[in-house]
Amino acid sequence: MKISDRLTGCFLLVFATAILFEASSFPVIPGQSIGSALLPNIVAIGLIGCAIILIVSDLVGSPRPRLAEAGDWITDPRRLLRVGIVLLGTASFIPFMDVIGFPVLSITVLLAFLLSLRVDILTAILVSVTASLAIHTLFSKVFLVPLPWGVLQSIAW
Repeated sequence: MKISDRLTGCFLLVFATAILFEASSFPVIPGQSIGSALLPNIVAIGLIGCAIILIVSDLVGSPRPRLAEAGDWITDPRRLLRVGIVLLGTASFIPFMDVIGFPVLSITVLLAFLLSLRVDILTAILVSVTASLAIHTLFSKVFLVPLPWGVLQSIAW
């Protein structure tokens, strides 16, 4: 799918405005000259600049493309399956991560995606397990952000 820079720029502009609006409600830190809204405001201003560049460059350029047009992939069932696996797999983390746990859920989603890409099953299993456990370990031991173990709580390290 091809999306015009005008449309992307408008989305970015709305998103940056929402960031600015939300950051304005952040509390001021007593005794500090720099408040908690500084970084979000800097990011939002940068995004507004990028949005303006995208919109103007698309309006000035010729010929002006359509706002959006579907690509050839929209009629390919295998590609749609891959998109579905990514979207549904990612969305499944919200309701199921605490119950099932990050390791099992991420191994399952990654394995399904790799198999849809026709990766050899042994390689897909090896990559899914290794990547999921490496990410879990990195978050819990290095970043000190524990991810839920879920059904594997009894073997948690």
